Amino acid sequence: RRPLATRLLVSVTIVPTGSTPMTATFGALSEQELSQFGRRPLLENFRLYRRHSSPATQLDWVRVEQGDELVGIAPLVRLGKRPATDMLNHQVRRWLGPIVGPLAKKTTLLVDTAFLAYDDRSPFEAVEGVDLVALKQAVSGLLKSERGVDSVWISEPAEEAAWAASEGYYQFQTLPMAHVSTGEFETPEQWVRSLSKKRRRNRRQEQSAFEAVEGQIALHEGPLTGPLLDDLLQCLARSASHSRFTVPYNDVLTDPRAFAEQKQFALVARVRDRVVGFMSFLVDGRRMMQCHGGLDYELSLQVFAYHNLIYRAVDHAIAERYELVSMGPLNNETKRRAATAFQPMVASLWSRNPVDRLATKAFFAKNFEVYRGAVGET
Repeated sequence: RRPLATRLLVSVTIVPTGSTPMTATFGALSEQELSQFGRRPLLENFRLYRRHSSPATQLDWVRVEQGDELVGIAPLVRLGKRPATDMLNHQVRRWLGPIVGPLAKKTTLLVDTAFLAYDDRSPFEAVEGVDLVALKQAVSGLLKSERGVDSVWISEPAEEAAWAASEGYYQFQTLPMAHVSTGEFETPEQWVRSLSKKRRRNRRQEQSAFEAVEGQIALHEGPLTGPLLDDLLQCLARSASHSRFTVPYNDVLTDPRAFAEQKQFALVARVRDRVVGFMSFLVDGRRMMQCHGGLDYELSLQVFAYHNLIYRAVDHAIAERYELVSMGPLNNETKRRAATAFQPMVASLWSRNPVDRLATKAFFAKNFEVYRGAVGET
């Protein structure tokens, strides 16, 4: 297969008021170019996954230049010819999918932070002093101009998404990002004392259940290899099969080669010698960013493996003086109870076909698994 960058040759130019034109194109980034931008570990992670693109899920960079200078970038995922019903909630998907799914395969260009450890910041990166709205408009214009593309999906923090409303995007709130703030604590005991009485009681009970079966949690630095890698991949697969959420890029996100090579560390829960679950993280400055997680869905639920992994992650963050633990999208109740802060996120969705635009607004968006309300609702 050819890389995405060799097939997409279009460029789009935007002229900010009183400024040099900005031109957006697709293409690779050199080490020197990447070094101009922040979040280096997270951007390097996207670069790693780009090498493992699949025919159905292709990753590439959008480059934005002003004159001869690279001034901005955005991570791009191309989802080729996927059934439009895949992201609907399970009840709707169950009856509608077999009817219209085969007839409604769409190609979507996705700009978000899934391959940047689900960062809660905007996926757009710019050098200092650049007109960020004009940069986003240049990227948007390029994506809309791509032949064969049915829709464009851009995910950003709510406070940074207003620009897209005037660019023809339908906007709605999606799952917020869940965090545990740890920067104010010097010891895990201080964090525990900050919890409510009910949460402290639940924590004691969940830890006791885990310890009663000789449960232990160990830290493993990547790259991950051998039997441990196999065990973690099995947990990933079992979690995917139990999730009500359809992750359209999961074939690449859980690619065994990319997963093994990531510069991550894994907290691995075992009952005696059996792996029952794990959480893995990338480190970006003073932030611990969860990039993967999985459970065996046999012993793990009985012994509260997931809860104990979160407690261990918080302990580690405090010991290493990290400011927060990011657990990614708020897609389960355990995260909600553990989190101390939530970053609201907004999806901006553009459809080429006018009929698709009407259907998205009237029906599809409101039935997405990630839908949390119209923009402006609380």
